Amino acid sequence: MENLLQHLAISRLTVRFFAGERISMRFWIGSVLRNRFLYAADQVFDEQGVSLRRHIDTLPLPEEHLLYAQLRGGFPKGFLFDCSDLPYKAPGFILEANQVYAFDLVLIGNTIAHKPLYIEAVRVMLQHGFGHPIVPLTLIDITEQPLKRYVANPDAGSDKVNVELILKTPVSLFQPAKEDGNGFQNKLNGFPSFYQFIRSITYRLMTLCILYAGDPIPIGKEQMDSQVEQYIQPAVQAFLLRANLCWEKRYNTPKKGENSVYTMGGYTGQIVFGQVSAHYLPLLAFAEMLGVGANINYGLGCFQVRKK
Repeated sequence: MENLLQHLAISRLTVRFFAGERISMRFWIGSVLRNRFLYAADQVFDEQGVSLRRHIDTLPLPEEHLLYAQLRGGFPKGFLFDCSDLPYKAPGFILEANQVYAFDLVLIGNTIAHKPLYIEAVRVMLQHGFGHPIVPLTLIDITEQPLKRYVANPDAGSDKVNVELILKTPVSLFQPAKEDGNGFQNKLNGFPSFYQFIRSITYRLMTLCILYAGDPIPIGKEQMDSQVEQYIQPAVQAFLLRANLCWEKRYNTPKKGENSVYTMGGYTGQIVFGQVSAHYLPLLAFAEMLGVGANINYGLGCFQVRKK
């Protein structure tokens, strides 16, 4: 697992902007950013005339790859927005006039090669603006943090620590149980256990490595599942100490010609686990930048980790 992750680099761009007029919308701001960005990505092209949107939507695996059939129906994209520091006022948001706000654009692995296109798409998105009526946004600057890579902790050994997980935007690790559901996940009542947290993170990171790190270790699904189960087995030893969680909903912007909107949900708040293997701390710290669970590209699944 550690060898695989060391091939994956992450670039984080912080975008600061302000609106000349007050903007109030009854939708989750992460959805607004995501949808307006994809619209802008259709208008940004590389030197070969290929749009950024096409780069984003193209599965970066050859058809003969062992995971091609599994991922061609949908795959995690090579970017995400962290809008957890932008204001939220149920059911939407308010941006006050002439106040500086910021969000982060995270680029993953090979996606970093298209960084100039992403920056240009952000400029186009802000220039177009959003709101009802549309309000153009003024870009102040875009600053890049140093590239981040996974760094293992070989000295962790069998050390046990207490870990606090701070769920900044709604986190949903699996779908609500069906009436006839009898699997492991269906029996957790939606509660984000530490085992499921580590499991979701591990699968996400391995998939991102395969898609955006040049597939340094090509493996099939059975081998991938076997490696994951072996890696996450110590997570069952974690013990719940404290939880302060709330299920919250976020609303997507409506599609043209439709009255209904896509509703997203998840838990926000804090949860503390004891007896956590210190071996997982580097993994959790690395995954902070990449999110976990459902609807990550809408700004959900943002979390922080604190050693208690």
